[in-house]
Amino acid sequence: MAGLSAGIHACRNDYDAEIYEQHNLPGGLCTAWDRKGYTIDGCIHWLVGTGPGSQFNRLWREVCAIDNMEIINRDIFMSVEGSDGKILHLYSDLDRLEEHLLETSPADEVVIKNLIKAARVLSTADFPLEKPNELYRFWDMPLMFFNMMPILKVMGQLSRISIKDYLAEFEDPFLREALSLVMPAGYSMISLVSTLASLHSRDAGFPAGGSLAFARSLENRFLELGGRLNYGSRVKEILVENNCATGLLLQDGSKVYGDIVISAADLHSTVYGMLNSRYRSAKIDESFDHLPVYSSVQVSLGVDSDLTGETESAAVKMDSPITLGYEHNRYIYLTNCSFDPSLAPAGKTVIKATLYSAYEHWEASADNPERYREKKNKLAEQVISEVEKRFPVVKGRIEMIDVATPVTFSRYTGVWKGAYMAWIVPPEAGRFKIPKELPGLSNFYQAGQWVEPPAGLPGSMLTGRHVIQIICSRDAKTFVVE
Repeated sequence: MAGLSAGIHACRNDYDAEIYEQHNLPGGLCTAWDRKGYTIDGCIHWLVGTGPGSQFNRLWREVCAIDNMEIINRDIFMSVEGSDGKILHLYSDLDRLEEHLLETSPADEVVIKNLIKAARVLSTADFPLEKPNELYRFWDMPLMFFNMMPILKVMGQLSRISIKDYLAEFEDPFLREALSLVMPAGYSMISLVSTLASLHSRDAGFPAGGSLAFARSLENRFLELGGRLNYGSRVKEILVENNCATGLLLQDGSKVYGDIVISAADLHSTVYGMLNSRYRSAKIDESFDHLPVYSSVQVSLGVDSDLTGETESAAVKMDSPITLGYEHNRYIYLTNCSFDPSLAPAGKTVIKATLYSAYEHWEASADNPERYREKKNKLAEQVISEVEKRFPVVKGRIEMIDVATPVTFSRYTGVWKGAYMAWIVPPEAGRFKIPKELPGLSNFYQAGQWVEPPAGLPGSMLTGRHVIQIICSRDAKTFVVE
């Protein structure tokens, strides 16, 4: 997303842009793949920016990402199915969510109302995203402060507290546990509240056709604008002369030259691989040494059954945890993809099961194909057992099994440890950013989710736009978006 966004904005601003992509598909981690007629989506759970007129919707439309795509919005974002028959529905509508939470735990009325109130405030907020921090000047601050006044109090309260610590205020243990399952509990609470706000605004839908179709829309726009895209072109090294980036050395030994190099690749691969550790900063070293990441394994099943009308997204508590490395999964995340019929043949359905999984658990056997296959098969059997408990109708009707591990994602995209949301930055770190330029290296920029974690797809797209804005400013050009 970062690379395609940068390419589109570069072309629109009269630069010649050429992308080198190691895979044979666009999108990097925003991808999908086919197995036996089923489409397995490997990325989007919800996409911020799908609501017409919203801030990120405008930014997505600049790169023509969702112009002609049907957007699927769900009334229930996720259901949490605990033990003893307890179920919590996370409604997209804040009124329904508030009512349901109060029914679940009247004793938590004060904290529930504060949570919903904060989400309402953020549901109408416009953040200062249009311009990168690097281009803000002191005279911009009064206007920015004025525009953000309605949300400053909420930001101050929630940005410096983790989801885990905030939810500790709830008296009801099931409610506390259920809300912690929306995203990793180490994230800032602002991430959870922003998600609830986007869902309420109908601004966090699913683009029909899935992640690869979504990436293709950016690819098409880049090519229409005259950009050149080279697939199967893995970069071995970023060429540098006199501390100035001059081009790329590809894996096949060929060299390409340009005036500016932008890396939208994984930051670890860029700094420690393609630049041979020459221009790394203390902040980058400390982040890779100390900040945690999370990765997951996805088991996808193609079933000869139409599950329309069944629960579409659920976190289901298992009788026995599934341990994958140091991750102990008490819940399994199940997605019944019947909400998008294009992902499976008529009358059939894809079910995705997601579990947190340490990269090291799979890396240890990745070089031993037989052992690696055994691990995947064992996990698939465990997942099938859980799926058949939850959806008994699929028993005996599973005709496709696919297991994508953190090693899978790393192998196909180069992402470090399969960490598709970059680092988990503790709330006390404040607004965390990695500079888009590296110390001592000119004519080089970096974009992507590692620059501003946890960026996800919208933030990745935005960093690509921001890099071109910085280049335009450097060249004394007016940045054009239309």
